Amino acid sequence: MDQNAAAVVRNLLVLYSGLLLINVALSAALWYRNRNPLYRALFFVWATTAASFVVQGALAATPLQLALSFVSVFPVNLALAHLVSLATEVDLPWRRFVAVMAAGVGVSVGLSLYGAGFTPMALPIAVAVSLPSLVTAARVIATRWRGLRISAKALLVSSILFSAHNVDFAFLRDKPAFASLGFTIATLIIFALSVTGPAVVLELVTEREARIATEMDTARRIQTKILPRDTVLPGLELVSYLRPAQSVGGDYLDLYTFGDDCWLLLGDVTGHGLGAGLVMLMAQSTISSILQTKPDVSPRELNWLANRVLCRNLARLDESRHMTVASLRRTAGNLFTVSGCHDDIMIVRDGGQVERRTVAHFPMGLGFIDQLSVDQMAEDTFSLGKDDLLFIGTDGITEALRGGDPRRGILGEEAVSDLLVRHAREPLVAIKSALVQRLEEFTNGVYADDAAFLLVRARAGDSA
Repeated sequence: MDQNAAAVVRNLLVLYSGLLLINVALSAALWYRNRNPLYRALFFVWATTAASFVVQGALAATPLQLALSFVSVFPVNLALAHLVSLATEVDLPWRRFVAVMAAGVGVSVGLSLYGAGFTPMALPIAVAVSLPSLVTAARVIATRWRGLRISAKALLVSSILFSAHNVDFAFLRDKPAFASLGFTIATLIIFALSVTGPAVVLELVTEREARIATEMDTARRIQTKILPRDTVLPGLELVSYLRPAQSVGGDYLDLYTFGDDCWLLLGDVTGHGLGAGLVMLMAQSTISSILQTKPDVSPRELNWLANRVLCRNLARLDESRHMTVASLRRTAGNLFTVSGCHDDIMIVRDGGQVERRTVAHFPMGLGFIDQLSVDQMAEDTFSLGKDDLLFIGTDGITEALRGGDPRRGILGEEAVSDLLVRHAREPLVAIKSALVQRLEEFTNGVYADDAAFLLVRARAGDSA
């Protein structure tokens, strides 16, 4: 190779290695920021390509070493085929390709021992190396070409060109005169993959995230629609608040009226997010069905029936979540019967004293222990007098984190109790506003858990 040709090859090597480093760094950054399998597959394409470049440069002492070094391109083909399979949702029979690769290596070694020349000796390895991306791209073209977008079609064409270039290794690699041509083709293909690969991944990830966002928004709207609206009941005023930590939350609020009786229900599913939200909707549907078919049920019997249904449904779904709950039934004279397993109820009496009532009538909450009998479900009663204020909330209120940082402490029950006492004489909407504002200031708007509460006041001169 003359000096000019050698200089061209060196320049092409610099350009080739520069493209590889840029793509490795970019794909690694994308995968770091978004743990999507498509980003991971893209990173593996470029990481294996860079590794293969190093291996082929290190092993070139003999024709057999040169041929065996090309086996390092097989993971690149497999990674590229994996990216195509993820993008187009086709299967990748990688075990078959690995078996063919092993057979190709065996044949090439045998031909080398027999004294074959470089091309026949290297050809079995080159063909086996090229098969994963070639076969996968060909399957997609044969079955799904019309439904693909331009970026996906360009990726398939680039994959086929890459596979074809792999095969020419057996014919050109041992001929120095073709070195510049080989590196030129390789650089052009790498450039094509560096455009088409990220384009397909970004397009698919954006499309799937948009679809998930739409589905989450639908779930959020459904959850919001089933929440009770602030209302006036015979003998009571009521306001409610629910703020999920994510788009969909696991806190549960509901209200039912049957004649002069009414039900107030509040709960908290373990965790937050879509999984907790779906369990919450399941619980809401279960409790609603029980109350609609048996409105005179007692709170403890309601919880027992709901627990049986939730335990069995969660077992079928292989979900280990459970739900704290406080089920309150208000009857004539503002007499409340309560049964549950939840945070304490706070009652600010007319004189300003705070009465706390423990809600621990059965262990662990709903959906955790299937063997509970109705006799193991306790309940007790209390009444609200004129202008008494009742508060019941989830632990997202009392355990709200200062600035969203668990190291800086929580809001605590005492802070909530003090706020209720200070504002007890104000309208319920003003008390709700004060508490929400306190939460926002304390958390700096960063909520680690869903937050929900009910405020209820016995109305003066209007008892049921």
